[in-house]
Amino acid sequence: MRQDVDQYLSVLIRQKLNLCLSEGWVYGQLKQEFVLEQDELEELTRRLGFQKGWNPGLKDLLEYQWSKDQETVRTLERIRGKSLVPEPPKRTNRNPPSQKSKHGESSSDQKRKHSQQDELQHALKQLHALTGLNTVKSTVQELVNIAKVSQMQAKVGIKSPAITRHLVFTGNPGTGKTTVARLLGKIYKHLGVVSKGHFVEVDRSRLVAEYVGQTAPKTTKVIESALGGVLFIDEAYALVAEVRGDAFGQEAINTLLKLMEDHRDNLVVVVAGYKAEMARFIDSNPGLKSRFSRAIHFEDYAPSELADIFKAICEQHGYLLSEQTLKSMGHLIGQYETQIGELGNGRFVRNLFDRCVAMQCSRLAALARPTKDDLRTFLPADIPTQEQLTQSLL
Repeated sequence: MRQDVDQYLSVLIRQKLNLCLSEGWVYGQLKQEFVLEQDELEELTRRLGFQKGWNPGLKDLLEYQWSKDQETVRTLERIRGKSLVPEPPKRTNRNPPSQKSKHGESSSDQKRKHSQQDELQHALKQLHALTGLNTVKSTVQELVNIAKVSQMQAKVGIKSPAITRHLVFTGNPGTGKTTVARLLGKIYKHLGVVSKGHFVEVDRSRLVAEYVGQTAPKTTKVIESALGGVLFIDEAYALVAEVRGDAFGQEAINTLLKLMEDHRDNLVVVVAGYKAEMARFIDSNPGLKSRFSRAIHFEDYAPSELADIFKAICEQHGYLLSEQTLKSMGHLIGQYETQIGELGNGRFVRNLFDRCVAMQCSRLAALARPTKDDLRTFLPADIPTQEQLTQSLL
């Protein structure tokens, strides 16, 4: 926290105790003098004694308190005949007073807004740069459009319909579910849907305890760590046993449902897994059905898409490929077309890349003085045959 902000906050808190005013008065006075950054808002909530961090609900509460305290302060000032509002610290050149634009926004506000827009566009660009996933991309773009319009409606005083943002991701492993969920957190942060946009990934073992009475606190702790971002529950169907009697899993679900409702304005939950198993999971509880009303299915990659992913991994690690080498890889992947889902889609390609590195190293080890290009180039000889791959991986 900036020194002058911290100094003024300390003065305000002392004055609050003397006057018995609410926390909203401290927040309002501070906000009048400074454009508060996210970390300063977080520190403010900590200093005022709030345990859950900064969120839209807390902002509304403090704004409401501030509006009520204004009249109280004016009344006290009339009675006492002097100002009860402490003077803010003198600003230095490093913290000049905010200049208002013709729209009433400070230069800091404008810079922050532009920065958020730039970061949003960057996150959307990362999403659309992913190989394949056309249906997934269009669905996420739809969610973005809904969030944008909802903000526009709120600005002009129109109450937008309550739309659940929690999602079900279905599909085989390696289809990009985790990657998209991570990007969704960033996108929602820059849209103002959630406050932090961080990503917390868990499975049953992180939610369910070993003994009776321990699951609810364990699940609560995990969910609280995800507030302000995205909680991604992989293989969520494991919380529901195929036969009755799993009290621990049910306790975790009940806790999840309650906290999802309590924090619906600052938490997005994504549950993921195989399509049939996730249908069983959602059907197991009416509360799950009502909170997870939208599902996005991630199809298996086509062989040509996996070849593109292989090329992207090579570029990411600085390896060079000839057209013939890429063609050999495409031919190899095509031989497994009917098994792509079983082999893990993108994970299968990662294993192929590791195998190519091993074969290239074996080839280069026989050279006396390989050149720089030799060290970073994959040749067709570095692409394993189907027989070699079967022996090493499958």
